[in-house]
Amino acid sequence: MRDRNDGSISQNGLGTGYASLIMIFVIICLTALAVLSFSAAGMNDSLRTKHRDNSAAFYEAESNANKILMKIDEAAYEASQSGLFMTFEDSAAQLEDVAAVPCPDGYNVSWSCKVTDKLTLLCAVTVYESPELHGNKRYEVTKWQTVPAEAASPDTHLNVWDGTF
Repeated sequence: MRDRNDGSISQNGLGTGYASLIMIFVIICLTALAVLSFSAAGMNDSLRTKHRDNSAAFYEAESNANKILMKIDEAAYEASQSGLFMTFEDSAAQLEDVAAVPCPDGYNVSWSCKVTDKLTLLCAVTVYESPELHGNKRYEVTKWQTVPAEAASPDTHLNVWDGTF
């Protein structure tokens, strides 16, 4: 039996070239997975930053909305103590960006606070003319929700296919 020492194929199976190719393939795969992992970590970091900023903006807008609600409640209290509910309309007219519309129970008061460029906090309360008829509540919150900023205007139009060609 002759010994083959030319280095092409060993008698026991694969040669050294195949093992090197497999090792290179494994290294390339691990490198690709490491790059994807760093990319995902960067995306998670930017998402966390956006979430933190949006949460801070929401709480700031909600704080502003609560300050406006406090002023509305103060005006309603003064109006109920004075006995002249018309003073509430005058007090509400002095508040910026607040709309007070008369209703059978008193006034529907609405306002909005900007959260971000894409979100708006819409708020509405009903201020009662006679709080004693409503469990001594001067007002009731009827709406307190975030909506897309473009949905805050009634002129938003969606292009919907009507079924005709």
